[in-house]
Amino acid sequence: MKVDLDGADEYLTGISGFYGPVEGHNGLEAIMAITFHTNKKIYGPFGYENGSGFVYFSSTASPGKIVGFQGRNNGFLSAIGVHMEYF
Repeated sequence: MKVDLDGADEYLTGISGFYGPVEGHNGLEAIMAITFHTNKKIYGPFGYENGSGFVYFSSTASPGKIVGFQGRNNGFLSAIGVHMEYF
């Protein structure tokens, strides 16, 4: 997946999506869908938003831009967080 931003004046402001159990993996949970929010538009969702046991998540809305990501991998992306630069 690749998201092309519209030049230097577009920047990421948040993420949202769904996490839930991965079928066939004994209850292992992972991020199943992710959406990227910018100051100009929304990209996504990428993945599956509907499923038994899926839970919605989002980064905190605040005035600023995303300058980095952190996450956890257990064979699947199971957690994601953002590093913000506040205005």
